[in-house]
Amino acid sequence: MIAVFALMLQTAAPDPTALPPGALTPDHARRGVLIRLDGAAAQSVEACISACALNEPCQAWTWRPTQIGRAARCELHPIAGPSQYAPGAVTGLSPELAARIEAGAERAPSARERAALTPQPRQADTPYHAENELAGGG
Repeated sequence: MIAVFALMLQTAAPDPTALPPGALTPDHARRGVLIRLDGAAAQSVEACISACALNEPCQAWTWRPTQIGRAARCELHPIAGPSQYAPGAVTGLSPELAARIEAGAERAPSARERAALTPQPRQADTPYHAENELAGGG
């Protein structure tokens, strides 16, 4: 059974370099553990990413290396909360969440977003009053 799970993790392992920038955060860890996995999932960052990809509620993961008196482990998180500095640990977003964020960043802005981002010219019939400007020239 463990061998089957290890094989599933290896075949499902995404290449960490293929993940979007910012999907991995070295020397950081998240709190709020959903599941703590030792064994096959704890063998590497790639195996931990795969375990998260295979677990539907997983939104983020943290891999912690072996330390004195503690085996390496993989932690799966149901919420992608903020991370904290943790030397040696690596945390990241689930491959699905990272892909959704990347896809959202790649799409063209909507008409409403373009209108909000486009500076509106001052109407010619609107008189200019310096007292209406914010202090500091803004």
